[in-house]
Amino acid sequence: MKNVLRCVMAALLLSCGSTELVAAKDSPLKVLAGDPLAFLQKNKKAAFEIDYSELIVTDTDHPENDMDFASWMVSQDEDGDKWTRDWEEKDKAACDKAFRENFNNEVEDGIRLTKLGKDYKVILRLKKIDFGPPVTYSLRGFHGGEARATGELVLCDFGTGEIVALISFNNLKGEDSFKQIGRLQGIFENLGENLNDFLKDCKKEAKKKAKK
Repeated sequence: MKNVLRCVMAALLLSCGSTELVAAKDSPLKVLAGDPLAFLQKNKKAAFEIDYSELIVTDTDHPENDMDFASWMVSQDEDGDKWTRDWEEKDKAACDKAFRENFNNEVEDGIRLTKLGKDYKVILRLKKIDFGPPVTYSLRGFHGGEARATGELVLCDFGTGEIVALISFNNLKGEDSFKQIGRLQGIFENLGENLNDFLKDCKKEAKKKAKK
């Protein structure tokens, strides 16, 4: 917990500094502070955490119905679902697994997320999510809806809590699913792929600057 607090404070300080912003074209990701290429250290391992403490569940069409994540889960329980129970018993762990596996599989030459990582800590801080409709229709027929999320990906030094890189994502689209928990996991499944493409662009940009 102390490391998390240090990460938050360091992020605030870094974001107020003169760090040059880097944004890949057409990407929902943007560098707010630090060096994004620090994620590309394949011999390093990082502990990880998904932070839901600031998460707001929103409805784009009805923003007046916005709720914090905990209150939203209670509202689902009141409608007859078992969101809170399932979340604590299995779904939260399933989201951790989806994030870890897709990050490790998609980010080429990236640091490895593990439960026992001691080089870095990666914090995925979700701030807003719109679960979208349960069902949509396209040329391929009926299929599940897609959630969209906003948040931050923070890379910290494991020992000191110092921010190494801070990347934001806005309106990131997840994989489709008929179930809300599936649409939440879909965000984690797509984040790794988006991050990989983004880091490739950052790497190309860094090479161009090095030649000048």
